[in-house]
Amino acid sequence: MLRRRRKFKRTYSNRVGKLILVGVVASLFWYAYFLQPDQPRVNAAEAPSELLNTNENHRSVVVATAKLADEYHYRNKPLSNQFSQIILRKYLQKLDPQKAYLLASDIRRFESNGHYYDNFLQNGNLNEVFSIFMVFQQRVQERAEYAISMLDFPFDFGLDEQLLVDRSEADWPLDRSEQDALWRHLVKDDVLTLRLNGETEDRIREILTSRYKRYRNTITKSNSFNVVETFLNAYLKELDPHSAFFSPHSSSNLKISISQQIEGIGAMLRADHEYTVIQGIIAGGPASMSNNLHEGDRIIAVGNYNQGEFQDIIGWRLEDVVDLIRGPKGTTVRLKILRKNTIPGGPVDEISLVRQNVKIEEQMAKKDTVEIEVDGKILQIGVVSLPAFYSNLFDSSSSADSRNSSQDVRKFLIELNDQGVDGVVVDLRGNGGGALHEAVSLTSHFIHSGPVVQVENANKEVEVRTDDDQNIVYSGPLVVLVDRASASASEIFAAAVQDYRRGIVVGESTFGKGTLQNIWPLNQLAKQRDVNLGALKLSTAQFFRVSGISTQHLGVIPDVPFPTNEFTIDSGERAFTNALPSSIIQPANNARAWYGKSFIENRIPQIIRMHQARMRSNPLMQIIVDRDRLEYHRTTDSVISLNEVQRQQALDEDLEVQLAYINDVRSVFGLEPANEVSDDAIPSERLGDVFLDEAVNILVDFITLD
Repeated sequence: MLRRRRKFKRTYSNRVGKLILVGVVASLFWYAYFLQPDQPRVNAAEAPSELLNTNENHRSVVVATAKLADEYHYRNKPLSNQFSQIILRKYLQKLDPQKAYLLASDIRRFESNGHYYDNFLQNGNLNEVFSIFMVFQQRVQERAEYAISMLDFPFDFGLDEQLLVDRSEADWPLDRSEQDALWRHLVKDDVLTLRLNGETEDRIREILTSRYKRYRNTITKSNSFNVVETFLNAYLKELDPHSAFFSPHSSSNLKISISQQIEGIGAMLRADHEYTVIQGIIAGGPASMSNNLHEGDRIIAVGNYNQGEFQDIIGWRLEDVVDLIRGPKGTTVRLKILRKNTIPGGPVDEISLVRQNVKIEEQMAKKDTVEIEVDGKILQIGVVSLPAFYSNLFDSSSSADSRNSSQDVRKFLIELNDQGVDGVVVDLRGNGGGALHEAVSLTSHFIHSGPVVQVENANKEVEVRTDDDQNIVYSGPLVVLVDRASASASEIFAAAVQDYRRGIVVGESTFGKGTLQNIWPLNQLAKQRDVNLGALKLSTAQFFRVSGISTQHLGVIPDVPFPTNEFTIDSGERAFTNALPSSIIQPANNARAWYGKSFIENRIPQIIRMHQARMRSNPLMQIIVDRDRLEYHRTTDSVISLNEVQRQQALDEDLEVQLAYINDVRSVFGLEPANEVSDDAIPSERLGDVFLDEAVNILVDFITLD
């Protein structure tokens, strides 16, 4: 990716996490749960601690969700018998995504009522939904008990056996015999993973017994709103990736996230099969400041304070992991990390972080200047970095004390003007968006008045957000640097700069999130203001550029693409199978091109040639591109070996690839080869920021061609 590069990539393999033991929905704040075989056989002592029943609150939530989605969701996908069957399939996928618990006979029985789910949503009848959940609940309890029993038998790790990594497209097990064979391989893989990590047999039995018991106990503690949440998200995620229902517990986490009052490690988490995965790192948080935790890393164990045992969290519900990691400010939390794409059984890192509130200042705009000598002349380049489009930070009740991104950037631009800079780079890498009006205000600093973005709602009514300020804060040469993580409001600003030909957009194709979400507290709609019924988030509108082209799905394609741009084809919004497609509406009226339009367009081909020549002669960039290409094109393994020698060989090969990358980079700086993979093998101060450096070089090309 762009942004400041990690010290090294742990591995190139692109393996999906192995088969799950607990089905968990892969979303930031909401979770799916688990369940049951032919005839339930549960001891009374192991029966669910809460009798799962639907009630009037659940009915109100479901009816309100279906009504709001029908009226306001941008996609306008009405409920029907055909859609009902899709909802059922999605519900089963949420519960058992790897088809490890339910049997083919269960699925046939469930599908007999598959055409009624539109009615269930409209009238709030959840009897069938709860019935399926309890069947699944029973199945998972039985599978957990079977897994525990398997620990009493030795495994032969010399056999040439394999485990299918991703069973989402596999058939459901036909009977118990086929399911038992599958679970024997699952447990064997868990044992092998710990064995390769150096655990003793007694410790392996202890860890896995505790893990499987927790699966069973987690299931028995599932509450009724868990069922409602899983079902509604099966429906909403079929509409688009960004719509979701948040249960009362999950909505509390959502409120914390939106208000920026994040106390903990400063990382966003999601569930991916049995793993808890780092979804993103929040600027200004302990994780960001430590530089030891990265997107895609998997947390496999958590320890509190400086001593004591780690708690194995593989298979935990996401909400429980979040609660465990959070704690009093100033206390230490320890994490065991399986790095992104590392094979199970690979090296595990241990890191310690001190819990703190996120430092909001770290998310705010920053200014820097760079001096470049060209033909004996010193050019000064201003760099404005904007991690987010924030509004009314610190004190929303007082405009004098609040901080807005556009106001902060305006101040920086005035200072850079006073310094007499020759050009400005606006760095939006990793900027996931924020306040829409801030993107409009930021654009107004660079253009004359005119439309900035068009917003179309579900009724196809278009509202044009316009810059009415005739003044221009900065009128000099401009480059906007973006990457595949630049989204939403970032894309609106970059698109406006590109459409007005106000400057040059460089980097990678952006995320492609061109939709707007609204959030409704459902207790207000259900007229029960004293009861927390959760919240509903719906995609209600789509953004369109001044030119009439949507930023949705496509993103903003840079004028000067960096070599890593070829690896963004399946990233961002483009990675979602149910993402809204891109579309086109009429161009906005009164959009006048910048006076330098023809100058910029005529010189972009030459600037691209100069950029490509630099890239060919930049050894560090070539190493980064070669690494990304290897990772991108490497075939995803469909199976994982259960033979200890073969698994160890695969781990050794991955370490060799990592070490080769490290030593390639070290050679660029004239350093001796490293003997092993480590976090400090590549000194971060040597790496610098090759992508920002190139953005500055492109701006210098732009200036000197004038």
